[in-house]
Amino acid sequence: MPAKIQVVLPGLFDLPLHELAPGLLANELPSLNRILRLANPRPNQAFTIDAMLQQVLTLDSPSQPKAAASLPLAQACASARSEQAGRLLLFQAVHLQPDLQSAIIVPIQQNSNNLNHISLIINDLKNIFNVDCDINVIADGLYLLALKEIDAPTHYPHILSVLGKPASPYIEQSRDHLRWYQLLNEMQMFMHQHEVNQDRVRAGLLPVNSLWFWGGGELPRHYDTSLAWYCDDPTLNRFAESLGLTTAALDGLAQREVASNAVYIDLRLLELLKTGVATELDQLLLDIEGRLLKPLLRVAAAARTSLILRAGFESDFELAPAAGLKFWRRRCDLMTWGGQSRDP
Repeated sequence: MPAKIQVVLPGLFDLPLHELAPGLLANELPSLNRILRLANPRPNQAFTIDAMLQQVLTLDSPSQPKAAASLPLAQACASARSEQAGRLLLFQAVHLQPDLQSAIIVPIQQNSNNLNHISLIINDLKNIFNVDCDINVIADGLYLLALKEIDAPTHYPHILSVLGKPASPYIEQSRDHLRWYQLLNEMQMFMHQHEVNQDRVRAGLLPVNSLWFWGGGELPRHYDTSLAWYCDDPTLNRFAESLGLTTAALDGLAQREVASNAVYIDLRLLELLKTGVATELDQLLLDIEGRLLKPLLRVAAAARTSLILRAGFESDFELAPAAGLKFWRRRCDLMTWGGQSRDP
């Protein structure tokens, strides 16, 4: 399999470009603009984090069965491998905001007050539904559900791919798993009536009225084992390590030798869009330009290998080693593609 550098940067084409300082896109992001100008767009329908990483790992190749919507992250977070592999799900608490025809999946901000309220509700859920499942804490606000008699559904994508979107498509798919659908409804009814939520409503806070589950399925048996994995997300790194891949942080790429057959995953743009983290967009773009894209373009040129940018857009961008010969192509930046972005 030919070596290549893959950059996974979801949310890049969904940014509120009107909020950026004039001239930043055209003049201060030369590495990104080089990719957008000289790379060949490759039509793609991989819009979620799960779908992009399945392609990175070649899990959706012709030799593999059709990939599920969910990357099997939950099994990698379990303390031990067991017969429960197909009954594990990750989950976080969310708020379902009623809409005209559906309900919108809204994040609960990860502050100490909210995390405390979530913990109280989840602990009660753990006790009430202990016949159906076990619940364990993975990290602040992140939990692992181990179902005892029901197989875990695999149609739920990563939470960052669904925040701000209607829940109805996933609810409809859940109806095909009747016992799971019933359990989910019972949990939501319990949460709706919980005294913590009643207090939150009185205080003008969003009630913690639902859970978003994802990461179901079993670990793949066939994938690109030569791939080096660079990422700062702990859950994604645990998944990569469970596959036996070499993992490292993104920080410091410009100061060290990096692999030319590797994936570099940066979720910060999507986190900013979905959760409203306190980050200045222009500074984040400049950081991605200087600490990620600039060193990776240098590595790609030195190794004469392709660089592929995956951003959950309708096209990936493949920069071939000979791309510099396309000097005739016009200047290009994010604003060039601004009218074509998908709803994040």
